[in-house]
Amino acid sequence: AHRHRTRPCGVAALTMPLVRQSVAGDRRVSLAGPQAVVVGRDPVSDLPILDPAVSRRHAELRVDAREPLVHVTDFGSRNGTWINNARITRGLLRPGDRIAFGTVAFTLAAAAPTPVRATPAVSSSDPGTTRLRERVVPSRDQALADVARDTEGAERATQRLTQLVRIAQRLGAFGALDGLLEAIASELFDTFDADRVAIRLSASDGQLETKVSRDRRGAIPRPVPRAIAHGVAERQVALLTNDASSDARTAGESVLQQSVKSAMAAPLIGEHRATLGVLYVDHLRDRAVFDDDDLALLVAFAAIAAAAVERETAAEQLSRAARVRENFERYFTPQIAERIAATTHQVEPGGTRLPVVVMFTDIRGFTAIAESLPPMHMANQLNEYFTVMVECVFRHGGALDKFIGDAIMAYWGVPEARDDDIDGAVAAAFDMQGALAALNARWREEGRPELHIGIGIHHGDAFVGNIGSPRRLEFTLIGDTVNVASRLCRLAQADEVLVSETVVEHVSRSRILPVHCRSRDDLRVLRRTSSDSPVWQVECPR
Repeated sequence: AHRHRTRPCGVAALTMPLVRQSVAGDRRVSLAGPQAVVVGRDPVSDLPILDPAVSRRHAELRVDAREPLVHVTDFGSRNGTWINNARITRGLLRPGDRIAFGTVAFTLAAAAPTPVRATPAVSSSDPGTTRLRERVVPSRDQALADVARDTEGAERATQRLTQLVRIAQRLGAFGALDGLLEAIASELFDTFDADRVAIRLSASDGQLETKVSRDRRGAIPRPVPRAIAHGVAERQVALLTNDASSDARTAGESVLQQSVKSAMAAPLIGEHRATLGVLYVDHLRDRAVFDDDDLALLVAFAAIAAAAVERETAAEQLSRAARVRENFERYFTPQIAERIAATTHQVEPGGTRLPVVVMFTDIRGFTAIAESLPPMHMANQLNEYFTVMVECVFRHGGALDKFIGDAIMAYWGVPEARDDDIDGAVAAAFDMQGALAALNARWREEGRPELHIGIGIHHGDAFVGNIGSPRRLEFTLIGDTVNVASRLCRLAQADEVLVSETVVEHVSRSRILPVHCRSRDDLRVLRRTSSDSPVWQVECPR
């Protein structure tokens, strides 16, 4: 992209060089009046600086017609225009002054009268600028058509289209994103005369993350030059420069430090025109290695790669979502698990007090049973037991809090409270007793020991939330309600279901779950903060 301004032949004008010092040597950009020079990150600016600290239209420079100074106007840039470390909106730049556009700094050298001919204000013979080519990224179909139309020679065009078909077939065979990206990098080396290739993908916060960066010998730690990558990604244009290290349009600090000569970059554009990332190739030894045909080929290559990346990224997201939902289903019913998995807000420590129903179950005489069996046999039997018991909890709308040795802690009312939560907990207890009776019948036939459980249930307020540190959080319930349920479970003998008075008050009125309630005057739940609680035994009528 070029904009040429001409001046009449033979007219003398002040030429004022802007000098940028860097580790790769000084770069000089000549300013000459009376035309205004627009500075910005947009490559079609009069003085393009492809650096993230520079705004698209950053500032305007105009050489004074009578005095050796430059008038500077800032266009409301985000990072400001600074003269001698003072931020300005309008200012004067004199020889020896330092001007910075964001963090990109130049020094104004002394003016000199120079005869001006009818040549562009930015000349290709100026060592500070070289030819830059851009290509607007079209649709995927159009990108392939452009290769056929723009490539010189019918035979070469056919070869390149055949090559693109082979690339598409190969990239379509991968089933994992990491492997796909390595394949894209390998194809870039096979397709272009490149010393290095890199692939950067857009992260969730919009920043570009380097996924692959290597030369022909292997991985390299050096990043893709930001001046090129960010300009390509933001503007969705492909870029070709024949001498990036001295091109005013592409020379960020990383370009200069890495001595990049020729370079090309193209954005990966998704189906809905979102920028998925950037493909980058460069050559460190020679200038003008890549031509317009190569740029058209890279655009088409990027279109094929973008489709493959978008496919694998979507597949990975679905797989992660399925794993998250599967993990939640270990603790909640499938309906609740799906709702929790769809939550997008960040999980943080904290919680609130809520009315809940808490159940504890515990195997009676488990220590003696465990000592009588080989460890693997005991583990297998416990796994069978836990699998069946947890299904009983889920079947009646409960959630699993944790396993505590051979004990189970479950609860109802979180994350959604229902009017029948107490009924659900008591029904789950009866279901557990029936399921365990069926297991014991089978274990007797197999010569394995039988298991018998005691169950305790209480309803009341508890602290519900995420407990732990930012590195490891556990969603759980704590408080007096949990303690009472645990003590009821300890009081329960084998095959007994003991509940608190709040549970009995509900189930005795329930039409959903007919039960027999019997006061256990011989038992009391000891409580530190209030009087001891009465205990009731509930039984399912047979």
